[in-house]
Amino acid sequence: MKKGFSILIVSDDSRRSRSYFLSRNFIIITGVIVAAAILVVIIAGLNYAAVSVRAMEVDMLRRRNAQLEKEFAKIEEIRENLQVAEANNRKIKVMLGIEKTPEPVEPSIVEISPHYTDIEVLKDMPENIPSLLPTMGQISREFHPGHNGLDIAAPQFSPIIASASGMVEAAGWDSLYGNYVVIEHNKNYSTFYGHLNSIDVLNGSRVSGGQVIGTVGSTGKSTSSHLHYEVRFRGEPVDPIGYLPFFVKL
Repeated sequence: MKKGFSILIVSDDSRRSRSYFLSRNFIIITGVIVAAAILVVIIAGLNYAAVSVRAMEVDMLRRRNAQLEKEFAKIEEIRENLQVAEANNRKIKVMLGIEKTPEPVEPSIVEISPHYTDIEVLKDMPENIPSLLPTMGQISREFHPGHNGLDIAAPQFSPIIASASGMVEAAGWDSLYGNYVVIEHNKNYSTFYGHLNSIDVLNGSRVSGGQVIGTVGSTGKSTSSHLHYEVRFRGEPVDPIGYLPFFVKL
């Protein structure tokens, strides 16, 4: 006898009835099919959820990339505006005479003169006037309107001396003149030394006329090794040549 279950269906008036027999094997097979179907539905649902999440992530990444591209475009626009502003700023400085690109310094000196130590250093000049040639070299550019001092072409590392005794008013870096030193000699006179390779004095220190304050270089806006030297009378640049012939013997 087959094992299974019988299902009897009887109508309300008990006149009709139907009987169904479900074998055990049929029930097992049906259960397996239903379970497999449920499992397939669950796996399909999980896969669909995973695909949906990935699709959302991709969409979020696309939106983020689009936002980053906009931000990069803004940054590039800001950078270009800054470049334009910097160019305009340089033009304004040139027009106002605040910043000027120095002309080429020629000739270029490659050897230190052996006669540099023969300069007669007079340290006790009346009123402590800047009267010494600050370095041994060739004057390549003279004082004239628009150029406030002398350019003295000299080999790199040549010694630079203070043209008179005084106090170091400033020693540092300038975008145009590179390493520089300013010495205040008295209430009327001060001197400026630019494009130095090295600075050998400290800000606020006292120096004597003829004392080495640094070495010749080509720092800042410079095309070759030279010293830019200025004499200032009551803050206004004057021609240094006028102070040299009387007190310097070569």
